[in-house]
Amino acid sequence: MKNRYLITGATGFIGSNIVRELIRRKQHVSIITRSRKLNWRLKDVGKDIEVYCANILDKSLEKAVVKAKSDFIFHLASYGIPPHENDISQMIDVNLKGTINLINAAKKTKFKLFINTGSCFEYGNKTKKIKEADFLEPTNDYAVIKSAITLYCQKEAIREKLPMITLRLFTPFGYFEEGYRLIPSVILSAVNNKPIKVSTPKSVRDFTFIDDVVNAYIKTTKKDLPNGSIFNIGSGKQQNIGEVIETIIRLSKSKSEVQWGAVQKQARYLEPTMLEADLSHTKKILGWKPKNSLESGIIKTVDWFKENNDLYRSS
Repeated sequence: MKNRYLITGATGFIGSNIVRELIRRKQHVSIITRSRKLNWRLKDVGKDIEVYCANILDKSLEKAVVKAKSDFIFHLASYGIPPHENDISQMIDVNLKGTINLINAAKKTKFKLFINTGSCFEYGNKTKKIKEADFLEPTNDYAVIKSAITLYCQKEAIREKLPMITLRLFTPFGYFEEGYRLIPSVILSAVNNKPIKVSTPKSVRDFTFIDDVVNAYIKTTKKDLPNGSIFNIGSGKQQNIGEVIETIIRLSKSKSEVQWGAVQKQARYLEPTMLEADLSHTKKILGWKPKNSLESGIIKTVDWFKENNDLYRSS
């Protein structure tokens, strides 16, 4: 029997990968988007999905959510991830007010699970592996607002007895990721043997391969979880940028030269010296753990970018 899924942010990097996997599993997939014309990530699968045109900030959203009659709602719509999306008023409107609007619309349906998408940057700078119960110390506007969303979702889930949880993602990478981001930009340069222009080798992240992220969303729908639960979704291993770039060059057999300092560090981030997910809670309660190492994920990503290089010339 098919389940019915509703995805916000479906035309983005993570959302599009989730949509494609659900289609592969022959599930019923609906998406909410501002334009019926699908972008480069989804235009080839448009016939396999139900598209609802709606603005997350107005009453058109409620009509779409009610009409979709979804069992599972995956909320990935967001503003503020690219550096140029820095308008705090729009972050509040799209991220916080939009989420509240979506939750209120979902309350008018009989959904089985609502998954909110959180960010590892809600935690701020820590000195050890990060647990879900750790104090939140966000250091930029986007992370502050994402923290507020997580807490709001948790409050609604507990007070209203709603099946809602949050997955806090640690730096996903992989197919269909924006070309300006670290791993895609390095791979695109490496496979074309062009100079790799980056900032510093010392910045650290917990990089999580997209297949594992998608698997976490889908696996969560098969569990009976406490309302308001929060789960870290990461690799559980910290890598610095220098190690990542070295791995990409080696696996792609690139002749590219690395130009450190050619790109300015993003001023909005206070770079952490430790950024590593503690997955003990996720493994115990959700029964999820990543299947891909950084190296295996990069191998798959490099192969995909070689086959889909033209997408990044036309997107």
